[in-house]
Amino acid sequence: MTLFAPSLRSLCFGITSVGLTLSAQSATAQSITCGENYTIAAGDSLSGIAADVYGSASAFQLIYSANVDTIGPNPGLISRGQVIFIPCRDGTTTSQADDTLIRKITTTEQLDGPTDVAVRVVTATDWAPYFDESQAQGGMVTELTNVALASATGSPAYKIDFINDWGSHLQPLLTDHAYDFATAWYEPPCELIDQLGDDAKFRCNNFEWSDPMFEILLGYFGRAGEPLPATHAELVGKSICRPDGYETFVLEEDGLVEPAISFGQEGLITGCMAGLLDGTYDVVVIAVDPGQGAVLELGAQDDIMLNEQLTKALNLSPVIAKSNPNREELLEMMNSGIAAIKSDGQWFEIVNRHLTAHRAQTQ
Repeated sequence: MTLFAPSLRSLCFGITSVGLTLSAQSATAQSITCGENYTIAAGDSLSGIAADVYGSASAFQLIYSANVDTIGPNPGLISRGQVIFIPCRDGTTTSQADDTLIRKITTTEQLDGPTDVAVRVVTATDWAPYFDESQAQGGMVTELTNVALASATGSPAYKIDFINDWGSHLQPLLTDHAYDFATAWYEPPCELIDQLGDDAKFRCNNFEWSDPMFEILLGYFGRAGEPLPATHAELVGKSICRPDGYETFVLEEDGLVEPAISFGQEGLITGCMAGLLDGTYDVVVIAVDPGQGAVLELGAQDDIMLNEQLTKALNLSPVIAKSNPNREELLEMMNSGIAAIKSDGQWFEIVNRHLTAHRAQTQ
């Protein structure tokens, strides 16, 4: 994967021991300016740097996205002396995506594939800032998919449909080839298939993912003032919440399954966070941005903290059925578009615009 703007730099990490509430301040005493390089100092964390630069510790996803090539899967690991690029938040750029190619369909029944379209893509709403019909261009990852296909080799004809039933996307819409891609889904660690649950095994055996469209940060939220686990293994014996319908392989890959843990689900992210506040749960595992939005919605910024040491990145990518007769050609096409927008700067421009707008709405 290439960097996303000519001036962006790389970042390597060494372990920090900082757990931050959403109102936390930067650990560093150095002056940090956006648009410039910064040298990691002892005691730094991405959230601390974000608090110093942007006034918000929760904005560290933007720094991670700007330096993702060498950060690796754990943004909670930083190394003194390493140099990173600090992007300026910019929500003023203009989208180049053609939003007429996004259709909104309310039915959950299987649809006949359009005969005049080479690539058919399905997505859904209610996962801001990544996918949301109320947002410009249908959300960040919807726009990334749109622009990637517009930049793909061969300039394919394509359509993106909103069908607001996530559960129908993989099966039957992909397995019956009504659509070519569903955008976008986490890729399970299929190399660990023997320790994964049935849902993840089904995905590994029946679907294939494109190159990563976006790396989402998975957060582990706990109660402020309580000791922070330093490793995922230290979560054994804890009560962990994930919202209904959310993937559980993120826990299974670390051996966090019953009876090693107590597992609970709630209908909404705010339900998990409320359970954290009242002691029902010890940990809530959810993507950082939606999780922080739920904390702010509950007014619990001083009561719930993100355990930055455990945060890890998950690849979010368009997915296609292995049984699709055009799978190899379509994946090559999608990957060419993803590579193109990452190399010419469009990828980071879109990510920056959407994350900046989302942060302004949720702060």
